[in-house]
Amino acid sequence: MKIKYLKIKNWFLVTLMGAMGLSSCHCHKELAEPQPENPPVQDQERIRLMYGVPTMNFMIRGQVKDANGIPVRDIRVNMLERGMDVENGELQGDPENVQRFLDNTSVRTDDEGRFTIQNSGLPQQQVRLLVRDVDGRENGEFRSQVVDMKVEDKDVDRTNAGGWNQGTFNKEVKIRLENR
Repeated sequence: MKIKYLKIKNWFLVTLMGAMGLSSCHCHKELAEPQPENPPVQDQERIRLMYGVPTMNFMIRGQVKDANGIPVRDIRVNMLERGMDVENGELQGDPENVQRFLDNTSVRTDDEGRFTIQNSGLPQQQVRLLVRDVDGRENGEFRSQVVDMKVEDKDVDRTNAGGWNQGTFNKEVKIRLENR
């Protein structure tokens, strides 16, 4: 009798939990409308996250030059994550975490002042680069600067997009540094 009671109780609880789970799966009218497979970058803020996260690949190539147009080597370039604040050329936040982020995500310019950043993350409407001179006087002293790039549809290659992958943002950027 006790076993029969427990089986009925468990069946009832499983059925109730299933019904509650299904009833919570409703959608808004906006979501009920057909969505394009690859929405324009401007509409990506409206993407709803469910059972996965949309991602975008970032391929940013560039060249850093001084005020006279001469390429500068050993400049560090970081792609900042959404919500990171920079004030007076310095990344804000806990100093230990900031330093770890800068060390782990920076790329250095080569002898021609060129760099390439390859990254993957959430689709964004704007990409920010932090450009810093960290070697002292060795190749000149330059002010840190932030470079903002708007993510436009023309810069997004959707050839390999599908599922949660929103494509690859490809951009070439020229950066001029000011002397300190």
